[in-house]
Amino acid sequence: MSHPELNQLTKAEQLFDEGELYEALEIFNDQNQFEGINAQQKDYYLFLRGLILIYQLNSEDTIKLGEQLFKEGQKHNDNLQAIDGLFFIICGLNIANKFDETLKFIQKAEDLLKKNSDIPNNICIIREVRVKLIKTWSNMYIGNIELAEMCLEWIFEIQKDLGLTFEIVWAHTLQGQIMLFAKRKTNLALKSFEKALFLTKEVKFNHFWIAMCHEFIAIIYQAIGELESSLIHHLKALTLVKGFKSNFWDGRLLNNIGNAYLEKGEYDLAMEYLEKYLIINEIQSVGVEGCLDSLIYAALEKGDTERAQKYFNRLENIFIQTKDSQVEFLFKYNKALMLKRSSRIRDRAKAEKLLKQVIKTKIFDFVYTSNACIQLCDLLLSEFRINNNSEVLDEINQIITQLLTIAENSNSYRFFCEIFILQAKLALLNFDLKAARLFLTQAQKIAESYGIKRLAMKISYEHDELIKKQNTWEKLKESNASFSERWKLAGLNEQMENMLRKRGIEVPKLSDEDPVFLLILTEGGRPFFSHSFLEDKTFESHLFGGFLTTIDYFIREMFSEGLDRAIFGEHTLLMNSVPPFFISYIFKGDSYYALQKISYFKDQIQKDDIIWQNLLKSFQVNQTIKIKDFPQLKSLITDIFISKSIVMSDI
Repeated sequence: MSHPELNQLTKAEQLFDEGELYEALEIFNDQNQFEGINAQQKDYYLFLRGLILIYQLNSEDTIKLGEQLFKEGQKHNDNLQAIDGLFFIICGLNIANKFDETLKFIQKAEDLLKKNSDIPNNICIIREVRVKLIKTWSNMYIGNIELAEMCLEWIFEIQKDLGLTFEIVWAHTLQGQIMLFAKRKTNLALKSFEKALFLTKEVKFNHFWIAMCHEFIAIIYQAIGELESSLIHHLKALTLVKGFKSNFWDGRLLNNIGNAYLEKGEYDLAMEYLEKYLIINEIQSVGVEGCLDSLIYAALEKGDTERAQKYFNRLENIFIQTKDSQVEFLFKYNKALMLKRSSRIRDRAKAEKLLKQVIKTKIFDFVYTSNACIQLCDLLLSEFRINNNSEVLDEINQIITQLLTIAENSNSYRFFCEIFILQAKLALLNFDLKAARLFLTQAQKIAESYGIKRLAMKISYEHDELIKKQNTWEKLKESNASFSERWKLAGLNEQMENMLRKRGIEVPKLSDEDPVFLLILTEGGRPFFSHSFLEDKTFESHLFGGFLTTIDYFIREMFSEGLDRAIFGEHTLLMNSVPPFFISYIFKGDSYYALQKISYFKDQIQKDDIIWQNLLKSFQVNQTIKIKDFPQLKSLITDIFISKSIVMSDI
């Protein structure tokens, strides 16, 4: 068929495929284009129109189209068309955040699916996949994560029957969102979005999915402090959504990019993107105050107080006009920021009072409350540095407790780690090295668990440096060193800078360690297995006895309290527990990669039934083991510690 209407619809389809959603939708919105084409063609192009509406997050028109298709499907006893209608109704409701309302429509769609026994399976299966997708979407947002994951599992199982379509890409993005927002497993979320991004290259109408994948990947990188990577993906997403002509997508990405530049300390670029975001907000009359908040901060950090004052005046006018409680929160918070910059004690006292008021309101989201707590903590630390007053320290500790609660309730694990690092540095002021090391150990475990690799590397390096400076701290304690000396050596100013400005995480230069010994001991401290990486056997026997003495002390005095490392001359000792054994790794150099290797080694010996069962049998008969009698163990040790064939990113 070659009539003009079909040619126009084909053109709209092509525009959609090229990412020009706005232009494609203009053609699809012309009802005259659907005259003279057959029912199958009409259903196809109406479905494409619905997809564009979903991609543009137009809930109202998506629901209207769904209702139209559902009524026509019922009228003509066409269950497939009715299911398509329900699909769009549910998507529209989900876009409008009316997730509870979708459940009854999902049930209707599932009931209709059961009535299609006379329709070929390849036609029905795509509808069933779509119903599973919207069921996943709805249940994910109302907290039924287990059900959402079951739906995705079903989709991935039948993927070979379906082939590669945008629905499969969608399933991977939903899986990524579950990992990111529900389970807070950033490393697994990143893998899901990277998989989805890879698959988008093979499907039609993919610009939306490519943009979404780039945005989520950018969000993950920003959350774990990898700002350069975050900006690369955010800027790619912004380029892709230009053809959408959507204020929502443009605004969201401009805001994200502006805030990423803020974290990088590139304030001119931050304000450039945030100003563009502000224009969009003013057009829509929403979110203006939040954007002004970011712009005030950027101008203050740049040192442009005049510009900051102009932004603040606009925020103040909004507060005067609306008397909105959330705007009042931002107004007081930003007034405190401006007063805090003053060198006058009177102004800083006013800032402290305002920040305390803001924190007590408890009406805004955790980001602003935590920011207010950090700003107040900074003011109090400045006061504490001057007078070393125990009452001020008590106030600081109360704020830290509140910050930990905020971090826990919001699942902000990077933030959690930063607070533990702050606590470690405060402990050093009182020469409590054990407490400082415990805080650093906790921080690193959290960073490792949630894939914040750069921060884990930084913490491990700081822990190593602290152990190396142990003698320095002990001498300072003996000499009753001044408070300013302790403050400087602890690095409190640097940590507060990190927390105030949320900068990207600078990773120290770390290298692979030189292995010395790998030991497995029983929980009673008895040597069970040992392997030396040394060529000088005389040197080996000299060291071995000393290491055993150190390990025995470490197990009794340190490891039981949660510490995982110790220094023995120029060597470092790492310990890991895998009941009924302790694994100890002794090496020279940085601890970070060594810690990854011993953790990987522990996991692998448990996963390998042959290795693990042999270890347990030997343990039960009180018999030590030799590497020459244990080829599987020898191979594993060689791969991890000697040939290093295990890629570090896989550990």
